[in-house]
Amino acid sequence: MSKKRNVSLVVGARPNFIKVAPLVRQFENENIDVDLIHTGQHWDEKLSNEIFQDLKLREPNNHLDTPRGSMNMQLGDMIQKLDEHFSDSSNQMLVGVVGDVTSTLAAAIAAKNKGKEVFHIESGLRSKNLVMAEERNRIMVDHISDICFAPCEYSVNNLINEGIDKSRINLVGNIMIDSLLNNYERIESSFDDVSSKLGLEKEFFVVTLHRDENLDKEILDEIFSGLLSFSDDYQILLPAHPRLKEFIHTNSVDTGQVLLVDPLPYISFLSLVSKSKICLTDSGGLQEETTILGVPCLTLREETERPITVDIGTNRVIGTKKEVIIDSVKLILEAGEFKKVEVPLWDGKTSKRIVDVLKESYLK
Repeated sequence: MSKKRNVSLVVGARPNFIKVAPLVRQFENENIDVDLIHTGQHWDEKLSNEIFQDLKLREPNNHLDTPRGSMNMQLGDMIQKLDEHFSDSSNQMLVGVVGDVTSTLAAAIAAKNKGKEVFHIESGLRSKNLVMAEERNRIMVDHISDICFAPCEYSVNNLINEGIDKSRINLVGNIMIDSLLNNYERIESSFDDVSSKLGLEKEFFVVTLHRDENLDKEILDEIFSGLLSFSDDYQILLPAHPRLKEFIHTNSVDTGQVLLVDPLPYISFLSLVSKSKICLTDSGGLQEETTILGVPCLTLREETERPITVDIGTNRVIGTKKEVIIDSVKLILEAGEFKKVEVPLWDGKTSKRIVDVLKESYLK
């Protein structure tokens, strides 16, 4: 049986890899050829190559080797290289992008300029904060995409309110949860080994920080001061992006007893999150993963593009002030047991719904 019409999927950052892993498998299970393109936006091996192995995601067909640099420099480099790639790939008329990183915007622009049809996964997420590069990226990508795959009703409503035609919008669910549920047994069984290697000996919090707006000495001093209020009774674990480690060292940020470790593989990291007492993060995806894992989440930002997690009670947006962090953690600790919540369409079948839509209209 011959392969069906090609699809290009462009990825470049850790969250992209997690989200496309189940989609690549779904395409290939249905005999649809996938041209997987890695821009190289994440240059650190632990943030890129290792996670491909961890997710059992095959090697990319093409690697653009985008150099480290400013957002504008990387954007221009990616667009130029993708323009050349799409010029040589006349049979690949459908290009998929995921999320809101620089690679997402670059691929959407390059593809549209070459007359390709573009689909965007995670369409309609909105923080209402245009200072965030991610917010600007996702808005621009949604408005030039031919197909918008939305994770929830909030996202659908955002797209409609911005004037995007309903015929372009498809409510399909949360693709990140596909990866989590596909790997749930591995996540559960990995904890003892991972915790032993890290020397975890008592209950612990998991913390992640990577947003540009939080790379500020005054803000980090507030966050770490709040966290250290609990370090006598709980271990505080922070898998740190290389950029965060460099900032902490350069600016002499006092991290006290916080356990700073290198970025962890996907399975190992979620195994720790699943057993943590509380997760404190400025990530978007982790707000969703903690919801499924039944772990209370505190978001160290002033807003979220995932308001569904706030509405169902699995997440609180608390900012970065020391006293608010302390009060919010105490509220969770005093509340006791935290129950898992079921969310519509967060069922591990989003990849299939996406492929079904594309087969119906674009991959005949």
